[in-house]
Amino acid sequence: MRKQALWSLCVAASSCACLWAANWPTVAGNPQRDGWAQQDTHLSPETASKIVLLYKHKFAAVKAMGLNSITSTIDVATVIGYTGFHEFLWTGSASGTTYQTDADLNYEFKTATTVPGKETVKASAPTVLCPGGVTAAPVLAGLSSTSRFGGGGGFGRLGLLWNIGEDGYIYTMRQQDSNNSWVPPAKLAPAGANVSALNISAKDTFIAATINGCNGTANGLYASTFTAPTIENEPDKPFKTQPKWTETVSFLTNGEGFAGAGGTAIDLKGEFVYGTAPTGKGDVAGGYSDTLLKLDAATLAVKDWFTPASEPAFHPGDAGVTPAVFTEGGKEYILAGDRSGHVYLLDASAPGGSDHHSPLFASEALVKPGSGAGIFGHFATAVDEKTKTRYVLASVHGPLATTFPGSKGPITHGAIVAFKFDASSGRAKLVPAWSSADMLAPVGPVSIGGLVAGLSSGLPNSLTNASGKLKTVAEVEKEAKPAKLTIFNLASGSEVFNSGAAITSYANTPLAAANGHIYVTTHDNTLLQFGIPEER
Repeated sequence: MRKQALWSLCVAASSCACLWAANWPTVAGNPQRDGWAQQDTHLSPETASKIVLLYKHKFAAVKAMGLNSITSTIDVATVIGYTGFHEFLWTGSASGTTYQTDADLNYEFKTATTVPGKETVKASAPTVLCPGGVTAAPVLAGLSSTSRFGGGGGFGRLGLLWNIGEDGYIYTMRQQDSNNSWVPPAKLAPAGANVSALNISAKDTFIAATINGCNGTANGLYASTFTAPTIENEPDKPFKTQPKWTETVSFLTNGEGFAGAGGTAIDLKGEFVYGTAPTGKGDVAGGYSDTLLKLDAATLAVKDWFTPASEPAFHPGDAGVTPAVFTEGGKEYILAGDRSGHVYLLDASAPGGSDHHSPLFASEALVKPGSGAGIFGHFATAVDEKTKTRYVLASVHGPLATTFPGSKGPITHGAIVAFKFDASSGRAKLVPAWSSADMLAPVGPVSIGGLVAGLSSGLPNSLTNASGKLKTVAEVEKEAKPAKLTIFNLASGSEVFNSGAAITSYANTPLAAANGHIYVTTHDNTLLQFGIPEER
């Protein structure tokens, strides 16, 4: 009845779309990159045995570029538009088209494109590090952001989302129809850059992380703050006030780009940005070696940092992980990791202590040294509702160098590992809890409904060959295997589901989880939805 009443109000106001909440608005679920679909009530350990593959959706028109094809997907649970109620997904593609699909009915609703773009990028052969095309997934504003309704008054406020084109421009889309021309695009990052991810703060500052120095572009972060237009209560009327973007500011690493699938993590208030620089140097923190940097979200000025004691030599394509921000017991913490396989727990107020080398806690090295080894993708951290225990989950690439409780055999390629967060002694630490069986280069884990989803990507850990040279796309694809989804009990680590042979291609993108569903996107342009069959 509540939704029906709200729909009546929307109709009465002649509004185009109303939005309640984005269930999975960005990589790792939110700007904090904590990998937790916290509000989901559809899945649980008790119902996990009913999980099946619900559908596959093939985006037939997408042209893959290198190892990239479609991006990970994002989800809004309830959008009310001119065709009624929808749960919508948005999935980007290397070829520049963003697809808006109905999550329940599995059909393409609308599309938007960033091609031909505002600037031309010279075509070049894709490599494993520089595929070309669009590389970052779309992003929705989270619940803490003012742009989740796009400004304006009453139910005339529009839900918005954004993506970034190969031209480096950020495009604003309406949720009801994915129209990306109603607000002029704005320059954010260099044309031709490999943007690993977009992020958005609670203060509507957008941050693009660039990696691998593609097309001669500098690795780092590029930020601009958006002021949404105010609009009439009817679609396609002139704006009451115009949208604005602030002048772009940048932070360059003078080395490798920020690590991991999410690029950056942002605190809940939108004040600070956290990212890990594998190599490089700066005027404030000196030389970077898997250095966790704390930056002002608006200016990208360095406020603090943590640099591990020692790191092995960097190889192109080495594993890297994006930090995560979480709060426990009223205190804000940062999770970080490195290519030595350490997981670090840091105090957000002073990440490295007074000497910038002292974490609250450092795990032992989880992997044996080697090219491609380390902590990968992004973290997840979630609280078990029964015991109120917080778990920290990480994707490890390479042979495991330590044994976790309940070991399921030797780990030679990679695994999902879990720790319990423990502050009972007065100083927070992470206690090993469980590890998965062997997995092929798993992407970052996600948690939903007391479960953990892990995906074997099927890709090799190392992108360099025996002589130290970067592999070609063809060489990597020759080694690749089909991806495989495995779901675990958060508390025990016991396997409750695996996808078997359902996935027929490798995966190069993060998982998504929302509204009782887990989403996998694969290189053969396929979006797969896993969940429990039910009438909603």
